Amino acid sequence: MMDINNVTVVDFGKVIFVPRNHTIPALPDMNLIVLKKENIYQAICIDIEIDAIGDNFKECCNNLEETLFSYLTQMVGNYNGNIKAAVEDIINTAYAPGDIKSQLFTLYIQAKRQYILNKVSKENKAKSRREELINAWNRTFQIKPIRLNLTMAASFA
Repeated sequence: MMDINNVTVVDFGKVIFVPRNHTIPALPDMNLIVLKKENIYQAICIDIEIDAIGDNFKECCNNLEETLFSYLTQMVGNYNGNIKAAVEDIINTAYAPGDIKSQLFTLYIQAKRQYILNKVSKENKAKSRREELINAWNRTFQIKPIRLNLTMAASFA
């Protein structure tokens, strides 16, 4: 993982795990932050401390999606296809304390705070209720959320 000192927060958002059927337990949405140091971008799923790098923003996010998919596949494989046990282990990891996790979450909160303050200072009034909802959605998920299909991960175990 990149040294988080002297980095620039490029963006933030959520990793959303989407179960494709009711038999697969859902994982909680997890915090995502994208950092840049010099010419290297790093996307990090803060909660489970998994990251990926790339030469540009899109590449690092795509690499993170692939890395998360591999992680899910491996976790299900570690439990011999027992998805419920794998999900419980992932959730326990996501909610376990950690120094790096704490530092990354602080960066995430600072970036989100600054983003909202910038939005407020622009005083852009929405023209319609629909536009208000779109603006609210964009504040919540500034970057396109990474969505992972849990059925696919389970099928590769």
